[in-house]
Amino acid sequence: MKTQQQHLATELCRISDKPAAIGAWECNLANEVLIWTDGVYDLFGLQRGSAIQRSSILDLYEEGSRSEMNRMRSSVIRNGGAFSLDCRIRTASNEKRWMRLIVGVGHQHGRPTRIFGSKQDVTAEKGLWNGLAALTRHEPIIAPSIRRDFEARLGQALLTRHFDREAFALILVDIDDFHDIVDAFGGPASNELLSRFDERLARLFPDALASGRTGKSEFALLLRMPSGPQRLSTSLENARHLLCRPVSRGTMVIDFTISIGAVCLEDERHRDPATLFAEAQAALHVAGMAGGNTLRMFDRPVANGISNSPPNRPAPG
Repeated sequence: MKTQQQHLATELCRISDKPAAIGAWECNLANEVLIWTDGVYDLFGLQRGSAIQRSSILDLYEEGSRSEMNRMRSSVIRNGGAFSLDCRIRTASNEKRWMRLIVGVGHQHGRPTRIFGSKQDVTAEKGLWNGLAALTRHEPIIAPSIRRDFEARLGQALLTRHFDREAFALILVDIDDFHDIVDAFGGPASNELLSRFDERLARLFPDALASGRTGKSEFALLLRMPSGPQRLSTSLENARHLLCRPVSRGTMVIDFTISIGAVCLEDERHRDPATLFAEAQAALHVAGMAGGNTLRMFDRPVANGISNSPPNRPAPG
C-alpha cells in the first residue's frame, strides 16, 4: 500500500510539472466576444480557430460549476481582484473533464472592460489526488482509535456550527522524522518537544474550532478560512516557520522541521469527516514524500517535485 501511495504521489508531481491542454483566454465585457489560444480549444474538444459564443460554451459546464463560476465572475467584475476555480466540463464529444479556471479583470478609466486568464486540463491531477485519498482512507497512518476520536469531534463541529458559505479547513501537522529525534535525544526530551509543540499550536491558533493530537507526532486543527485558500496557504507557511523554532532542554537543542497537509472545504458544507481526514492525510503524505519541511494542500497544484532523501537530523548537544 505504501508503494502505491508513493507511486501516486510521484505521478502527481510529475503531471503537475507538465500541465496538459493549457491555454489563455479573454472576454470583452462590452460584447462578450471570446478570444482563445489553441490550448483552450483543445481542452473543450473544439476545432482550433472555430467561431465560439459564450452562451454555447456555458452549456459545456456542469450545472454546479457553471453556477459557481458565474457567481464568482460577477463578484470579481464588480469588486475587482481575481479567482481560481476548478470546474467540471464536458467536451464537444461529451468527454467529462476537470478544468482549472483562473480569472483576472482588466480596467480602463476605472471601469472593468475585460476578463482574462487561463484554462487548464487537471483531470489527471484530480484522479491522482482522489486515488491517494482513497488509499489513505483505507490504510490510515495514525492509530484508528485516535483518528475516530478526532473525526467524532470534527463531525460535532460540522453539526453545531452554521457555515453558511463560510469556508473552513482541516489541517494536519506532523513533526518530520520523529523516530530519529527519539533515537537522538531520548524519550523524555522528545515528549517535552511534543508538549512544547502542542503549546505553540494553541498560541498560534487560539480560535481553532477543533484541535488535538492524532498520532505519535501528528496534530490536527479545524480552522475557519475567511480569506480563501491562497491566504490560508500563506498563513500556514508563516506558522510553519514559527512552529519550527528549536526547542531547548538543558544543554540540548532540538532542531526540527514539520510537514503540513491541508484540505479546504469552501462550498460543500456537509462532508463526511472521514473523507476530510483522508484528504488532509493525502496532502500530508505528499508533503512527506517531498522530503518534509513543507506544506501541501489537497487538490491544489503541486510544486517542487518529490525527494526520497530525508532531511539531515542534527545530533544532540
